[in-house]
Amino acid sequence: MLGELDDNRRIVICDLEAGVGSVVRVGQADLVLVVAEATTKSIEVARRAVEIAGDGPQVVVIANRVCEEADTAAVRDAVPGCEVIVLPEEPAIARADREGVAPIDVDAGAPGVRAIVALAERVAGGAAVGSSSLSTS
Repeated sequence: MLGELDDNRRIVICDLEAGVGSVVRVGQADLVLVVAEATTKSIEVARRAVEIAGDGPQVVVIANRVCEEADTAAVRDAVPGCEVIVLPEEPAIARADREGVAPIDVDAGAPGVRAIVALAERVAGGAAVGSSSLSTS
């Protein structure tokens, strides 16, 4: 389906099911965002997804729901050579989910919400991911 798009300027975001099988479906992608939480299973799936993506599209790993530096380190250690962007654990996002609203409508200034907005702007703007104020520590 993605191969049938006729405009190179289109942005298509696919939220695929967890697991590495989804990675093989991204043949036409320019950028793949692999989301990992700091759990053994999630980190292993992310590591395998990065490995399967190989030298194809640019792969950026999102360390999601980070509570402490050890979380970031665990994700980064599993995917050496990959850019890792940190999205902190954010109470405003949990609240928005409970209320069925967008996180930006709950607290646009919350650090986790700002990090997601910055990531979205980078992807939508076509700029290199990580070249803004995103936390890539």
